[in-house]
Amino acid sequence: MKKLLCLAVVVAAVGIAGHLLAADKDKKSKIETIMEKAHKGGKNSLRNRVLRNEASKEELATLVELYTELSKATPPKGSKESWKEKTTAVLEAAKKVKADPTDKAALAAYNKATTCMACHDVHKEEE
Repeated sequence: MKKLLCLAVVVAAVGIAGHLLAADKDKKSKIETIMEKAHKGGKNSLRNRVLRNEASKEELATLVELYTELSKATPPKGSKESWKEKTTAVLEAAKKVKADPTDKAALAAYNKATTCMACHDVHKEEE
């Protein structure tokens, strides 16, 4: 009886641990959440609406907040120095666009800084 009870406890513990690991894997990282809010949605993404000068002042403020949080995150791969350089460029460009959404130089800098593969090649983990 004791062996059966011990076996049941071990099986339950393994099952619970597996469930917790699977649930943890399903959680999105802070970086993924920020990227979805700022860049996901194709033509209707916040990033693309900013580039077309269609974002509201509130959306521009939100974008700066998102990129501020992004700059504080730890990259999943690559160096922290590279992460800091890239996220600083994104944040500074977003701040300039927020200050003047029609500034063509600021929009060009924002477009360049937010080109996906510029960061993904160096910092995004393979899925």
